[in-house]
Amino acid sequence: MSQSLAAAKALWIEVGDGVDDKSLTGKSSFAAALIQCPRYMYLYCLPHICLPIQVFSSNKVLSALQCVIRCPCKEAQRFSDMYMKPIVNAILDQQVDRNEKDTNKTIAAILRTSIDIATKELTNPCKTKKCSTLEALGSIFDKKKAYYGDSESSGNPQVRVDMIMRFGHSSHKGFHHLATRIAQRPSEFTNMDTLHFLLLATIDASFVFSLDEAPRRISRATMDHLLGEDDLTKYPTQYLYLVRHDLQRLCKKLSLSTPQLMSEFNQFWRSLTLKLIKSESQEHKLFGLKEIEYLIDACRLPEAYIVKGAGYEFVNGRYEISPLVISNGCVSAQTFTYERTSDCGKKLVLQPCLMTEPGKSHCDVWFYLSSSTTGVDYYFHETNPNEEQAVPLRRWKCIGGSKHPPPTLEQSSNTIPFKDEKGNLEKQLNKWAVENDVYGIILGRCIDESHLRASAFLRNFLSKMNTPNLTSEQLALSNSLGQGASVLESILPLLTSTGPTISSQSQPIQPIPSSSASSYLTAIEAAKQRLLSAQRWKESMESALQGYLDASRELQAARSSLLELERNHGIIDVDADDEDEAPQAKRSKTNKS
Repeated sequence: MSQSLAAAKALWIEVGDGVDDKSLTGKSSFAAALIQCPRYMYLYCLPHICLPIQVFSSNKVLSALQCVIRCPCKEAQRFSDMYMKPIVNAILDQQVDRNEKDTNKTIAAILRTSIDIATKELTNPCKTKKCSTLEALGSIFDKKKAYYGDSESSGNPQVRVDMIMRFGHSSHKGFHHLATRIAQRPSEFTNMDTLHFLLLATIDASFVFSLDEAPRRISRATMDHLLGEDDLTKYPTQYLYLVRHDLQRLCKKLSLSTPQLMSEFNQFWRSLTLKLIKSESQEHKLFGLKEIEYLIDACRLPEAYIVKGAGYEFVNGRYEISPLVISNGCVSAQTFTYERTSDCGKKLVLQPCLMTEPGKSHCDVWFYLSSSTTGVDYYFHETNPNEEQAVPLRRWKCIGGSKHPPPTLEQSSNTIPFKDEKGNLEKQLNKWAVENDVYGIILGRCIDESHLRASAFLRNFLSKMNTPNLTSEQLALSNSLGQGASVLESILPLLTSTGPTISSQSQPIQPIPSSSASSYLTAIEAAKQRLLSAQRWKESMESALQGYLDASRELQAARSSLLELERNHGIIDVDADDEDEAPQAKRSKTNKS
């Protein structure tokens, strides 16, 4: 045992030194050292220039990782902590032809072993430090890695699917352990990029096989983690968007068996957006305003789509949303279908379909125009997962043998609201906006013109929801809209007191009847114009103010320099209190004059 442990330690040192040796690999640490070649491989260090270098055997790297599992000790932990992520990235950042069977076999073994190490570390209850293999696990699940490829003709996308299956297998229960880890130690999941990849793997796994409660626990733990963060500004907005979108996709899929999960997500989404628009970061405020637009869009579906320009004339026409998914005037299902009967009597459908073909590196939802009676597909759209919430309007394609050209689509202006377990989503969003004075927060915290333009989307939504023909419920909600006036009253006096340009042209704020939503929105529009005028006036004064401050600093520096010289040469003996008092007296006199 001692001999095998000694051999393992020597192997870890050797492979670790290879990873650390920048002289072999230039900028990409160990990037070329894991793809098996007879003795040499080419490292492209400059355009059109390649150098042959001797590399470590990938079998030796595999042995080093296997020893981490067989010989647990602090040296093994140090090796996996420091080198598993670089090793995984070195493999996956390379393109390897799928016909290189021996190479791909070794690479798959390295990735499987890395999965085993990460799973073991996730299950260690005594571990007090950060789980160091999470980022390596995220890299294995990153479907955009070069090794996996992005087409059926190149790359090895099935390897990623195999790794997800291994992680979720009953013998590993990786997703269950991941859910526990996120819930118990959310501070370890501050890398939103890694969290994004872990959520994508959870989504793909939930499409392929049953994971019991693991995906639900992961989604709930992640939502609690984000809402529990005191400072969201430490996370880049692009990754916050990806994680939020991943949660939306996951909860939408899981809501087929757990409907209340979609309600939980919608509530989480609104709470997260409220935190963002209250942020001190301009970038995160704007992101929050954009999220409000997404929230509004997610509340409703177009009533119909018009298909035009298809080679098959009978496919063209108006497709109405299926009455089977409508309940009490709302779309009650997360999966929706649009239907049409052509003039020749053909029944057609416009619907999303889940794609889980073998060899795909992930599961996507595509849209199809098909016959509802024969099942024949005429046209399809390879939908980007980031856009699958809405029916695509452009870039449709013909099914093999279908008549060209493919169609384009238009959506009707009329919409039908979605509903979840808590009811109409439009009414829920309106209630949230009113009770939290969201529009007042936007105007109270954001006086930049771009913020005000972005807020118009919310204003139009509130205007539509709070019409003069209010129900008793909406009337009670609209009474709270008067809160926005208090926000404006607190910020506008500060602007009007800055100079006569604004105050001489402005009228005092008139009381706004809290029961009148339309009056409130009219007053808000006028206040917005006032804010813009104040902003322009402030900007015109900035250069003059800056010049004054620069001159004041120079005057103080010159005075201090003169006093210091005179003191050093014995010309005057200025007491410290007198030195402070004299300039202050001068400033007071200047201010009075």
